[in-house]
Amino acid sequence: MVFIPPSNPDRITAYMALDVSPEDLEGIKQAFELGACSRFSPILEMVIKDEPSYHKMSHPDIRRAEDEAGRAEPFVVIDQRAISDGAVWYVDAFATDDQVEDGAVESTKVLLEILVKTECLALTYVNYDIANMDIVEDLGNCGAEIPLSEGYEQETISDCGGLDMKDQERHQAVWVTAEPGEFEESTDPDKCGRFMPRPEKVARLLKKVAEENGIIADWTIPSPVKTRKLRDGTEKTFPDGSVVLQHKWDPDFPWPKYRWPEDSL
Repeated sequence: MVFIPPSNPDRITAYMALDVSPEDLEGIKQAFELGACSRFSPILEMVIKDEPSYHKMSHPDIRRAEDEAGRAEPFVVIDQRAISDGAVWYVDAFATDDQVEDGAVESTKVLLEILVKTECLALTYVNYDIANMDIVEDLGNCGAEIPLSEGYEQETISDCGGLDMKDQERHQAVWVTAEPGEFEESTDPDKCGRFMPRPEKVARLLKKVAEENGIIADWTIPSPVKTRKLRDGTEKTFPDGSVVLQHKWDPDFPWPKYRWPEDSL
């Protein structure tokens, strides 16, 4: 049986700033699930909470309240824009002295936050987390005037550069450990010639095995197998001849419905 490492995504808390109907809440959830690839390979989980004391508070005041409670990580605010524009607020932090010195903001009183399409929230979080993108840069791309001032205005909603999140689902990679009998190899020059530097051989999961696991298998360069440490602390070993293959998830597979965290609305 192929081994697929379990995903262990970060979690972000989202605070409701309004009362929503069950239908609107479900729409928000579905949009988030799309961008987070929640059905098969979650890149982020979101815990939606209703904190009544936050309903009429400004975002800077919510940020201060979170900081005072020892929760310094970014969070999300879901307000009327989620209904009218399909977008939520990603709230980061107050600007730093370094950002003032760099000319990104006018003062440390500036709260860095951005209105982002709900389906783009997960990818936005990941890009910021790995420093692939910067929130100030994103705000500039959305028409905010740099240096940012208190109460700056964002002209357009951040949408990951117009990325089609439905199409993006088809580009999510999965690294599969396959044992002998679960994959096939080829030394065909045409197949090996797709890669640079040219490998001696390529491999892919057998079609039946790939289909059973919701994977789209194409020829790829096999990698050596390492012992994997599991969440419970035990180590998983593999038979001689096993390989690691990089394939893609199949979003059209009949995946089970995503289960939201138990402490989420």
